[in-house]
Amino acid sequence: MLKDNDFDRIERQVTGLYDDLELQMIEETARRIANVGYINTVSYNNIKILQEMGLMYEDIIRLIAEANNVNIAEIENIFENAGLKALNRDNIIYKSAGIKDVAISNSVMNKLKDSSKKTGSNIVKLTNTMANTSQLQFINAMNKAYLETSTGTKSYTQAISDAVKGVSKQGAVIQYPSGAKRSIESAIRTNVLTSVNQTYTELQLERGKELGWDLYEVSAHSGARPEHAEWQGKVYTEKELYDKCGYGTITGLCGVNCRHTFSPYYKGSTKTYSSKELKDLRNEKVNYNGEEISKYNASQIQRKLERNIRNNKKEIAGLQGILSSNNKDIDRNKIEQDLQNMKNRLKNNNSKLNDFVKQTNSKKDYSRLKI
Repeated sequence: MLKDNDFDRIERQVTGLYDDLELQMIEETARRIANVGYINTVSYNNIKILQEMGLMYEDIIRLIAEANNVNIAEIENIFENAGLKALNRDNIIYKSAGIKDVAISNSVMNKLKDSSKKTGSNIVKLTNTMANTSQLQFINAMNKAYLETSTGTKSYTQAISDAVKGVSKQGAVIQYPSGAKRSIESAIRTNVLTSVNQTYTELQLERGKELGWDLYEVSAHSGARPEHAEWQGKVYTEKELYDKCGYGTITGLCGVNCRHTFSPYYKGSTKTYSSKELKDLRNEKVNYNGEEISKYNASQIQRKLERNIRNNKKEIAGLQGILSSNNKDIDRNKIEQDLQNMKNRLKNNNSKLNDFVKQTNSKKDYSRLKI
């Protein structure tokens, strides 16, 4: 069975692969925005915008290609290793039923490899959409800065700074075929974790059919979504996995971002979780700022604190992009002051997270603090 620390490890490995890409893209976009500058001749200004946009597109395509060339093979390797490790771990279950080690069949192995390659291919397609979304961000930022400067609403430097901050907050955006958009770290984390989990459980069902078994034990973990806490840790038939746990749906068992999984269960063997343990997990509380809150709500507070830190890092990258531009008309002292203020805000948000972790006796998820 895939364990909670397996998901943590996969998350750390995958998130680390794209640490630098988003910050590089934000800095590149910010530099191009600042390079355009304010020119009274509209036609010349439009030519300059198109030139910078074309150069930016080429640079971002190059950054994405370089990241994918290095990372996709590693993602496929992480994917396959996680699946094989979990499948081999299940041999303990088969031994308790009096069956010797169950070999991984060619059918199961081929499906695992096919799924890992499909996931890698999906990530290439998704990351390539960032070049187009970056162009749209660039145009919107330039229009906003030009309007605010030409109407006197803001100073030139303030208009450029605010336009870049807007781009930085959005970050590197991946666009799905449906039109939905997500940040790169969220999209890649979700894609890999969900694909690994869904592939593993599909293989479990296939192995169950090979052995003639029809019982499966669902995993359980601390801080589960309230609706998932109701069915976690129990034994179900294959039909009940669909009917009671929502297996195969976006919000159910093994759905998007779900860290629950399941493994074959031999009737009459000892269950992993007792009724008391499941009840304790469901009712787990922590104290924060003098208030008792559920472990799930605490996890949501922590996610928000982590997002604030990531956003600070993105805005810092954007301001650094302005300072690296060739624009001599920008008030560099003001941008440097904005940069120092953002670094102070980052330090303050890090302190808030440290205090939260200490009060709730939880742990920092460093993969969620990286860009």
